[in-house]
Amino acid sequence: MSPGNIDLFAKDTLVEVSSDEGWLSGGWFVAKVLDPPPPSTTTPGKMKFLVEYQNLRCHDGSKLLRKRVDIKLVRPLPPPPPNDEQEQQRFEVNDVVDVYHNNGWWVGVVSKVWGEEEQRIYSVLLENTSRAINFRSSELRFHLDWVGDKWIQPQKQNKMSSEVGEKRGKQMEAETSSEKRKRGTHVKLLFKGKECGGAEGSVDKIDVEDSSTTEAAAVDNMPYENQNLRSLESSPVLRFIQSLEEFQLMPQKPHFRPLDECEVVYREGLALKHMMTFVNVVKETSKLQVNASGSIMDSLLKCLPELESHGFDVKDVQSRLLEMQRMIKSLEHLQTKLEKVKCDIKMRTHEGTNINAELIDTIEEIKVLEKKKARLISMNEENDYEIAKLKSSDSSLNEHIQNVEHNFAILATFPRR
Repeated sequence: MSPGNIDLFAKDTLVEVSSDEGWLSGGWFVAKVLDPPPPSTTTPGKMKFLVEYQNLRCHDGSKLLRKRVDIKLVRPLPPPPPNDEQEQQRFEVNDVVDVYHNNGWWVGVVSKVWGEEEQRIYSVLLENTSRAINFRSSELRFHLDWVGDKWIQPQKQNKMSSEVGEKRGKQMEAETSSEKRKRGTHVKLLFKGKECGGAEGSVDKIDVEDSSTTEAAAVDNMPYENQNLRSLESSPVLRFIQSLEEFQLMPQKPHFRPLDECEVVYREGLALKHMMTFVNVVKETSKLQVNASGSIMDSLLKCLPELESHGFDVKDVQSRLLEMQRMIKSLEHLQTKLEKVKCDIKMRTHEGTNINAELIDTIEEIKVLEKKKARLISMNEENDYEIAKLKSSDSSLNEHIQNVEHNFAILATFPRR
């Protein structure tokens, strides 16, 4: 890492991480930097990153896998293809590519191309396994090497393609010679995707004349990758499970690696059990009603980590279940609020009835009081009239009294001599 590119590996940056041990060796997996090392120019070989893989989980499936890795095993995300090539990339025989496989990117060489335009199928010889697997364009990208802090695209690899193809051909010759005699040299492969006309459909039928390549592709396109489970190919139970609608709608490529720790006699049965568990989870999910109990959804969600640890792609089912669970909880909350509103309406309606009854009584009382008011006003006016009359009489009487008193005084006074 040069000082100028230190920001490419900053905390929370998405990078690609490889490994030099176990089945991860040779693959590049998307991870997030949790703890980048401090810049160091003296001991770059001792620099380690703490990363969290985005598509790999711990053995129990409970959380994303975290690991501390050397700087030499970390690189930035490769640049995307140009805008005019993003929708439909086209690859040719002997192109060095990366294929998305087992949740990571693996180096390989295109050995064969089938179909036309959007229906193209690419047979890729993987560098780490020396075997051919079929992929669609969306699962491939041109291989780039991170060298000297920059991306370099290698040239076509005719040598690798021919050597690996020859080795694979010899290996498959012994395995499939008896099968060839039974089937002949003209066989057909079925690929999930679009029909030749370009409309959405179930499968394409592609005629392949090279039977050795066909047999290799047929084996590699089985829905499992564990070499200890290849005998499942002839299992009628497997063929029945593969024909179910759930597997047609959501094709799977489980690796069943955890079954390596089980006794051989149990492996095939456990593998079929996991496949049927996946079918049942998808089926039960599609049958869920909006009034489904939370325990049913919790039970379905608990199945997913174990299925994912065996290589099943459960992201779509998990996101659907979590979203439905969220919607059910939201619905329950809304229903609770609705019940409270209904209760309030009922209470208010009862209270309104009482208020109306009291209002009617009050209106009647007001009518009585209005009548009483009118009577009292009339009585008060009559009383005022009588008071006015009495006051007038009082004034007249006082005047007469004063006259009498005056006359009396005159009479009482004798004239002086």
